[in-house]
Amino acid sequence: MLFRIALPALALAIAAPLAAETKSVAVSYSDLDLTRPDGRVVLEQRLNRAARQACKSGASLRNLAALVSDRACIAKARANYQPQVELALNAANARRVAMLANKMALIVSF
Repeated sequence: MLFRIALPALALAIAAPLAAETKSVAVSYSDLDLTRPDGRVVLEQRLNRAARQACKSGASLRNLAALVSDRACIAKARANYQPQVELALNAANARRVAMLANKMALIVSF
């Protein structure tokens, strides 16, 4: 599986559970403040929902192999998008630090 980040959205490429194809899902977070815990929680919820939808094979509860495959796909998707989340969080924190530093510079210069 291949996962790429495309700011301001996380673009997830998720291998379909029982196929050789790859699905891509863009998860927007431009409306979230990732420097705050509530923004990070909402992003994680969006990513989990996107992974579940992309990995869903339509298996019934009676098809255990398909359910196991769906869960494996979701786990792999989470593992693969986590580095992208870290990049997004680091970028948000860097912007926040730069903004605060600019405010402090303005205060000191007066």
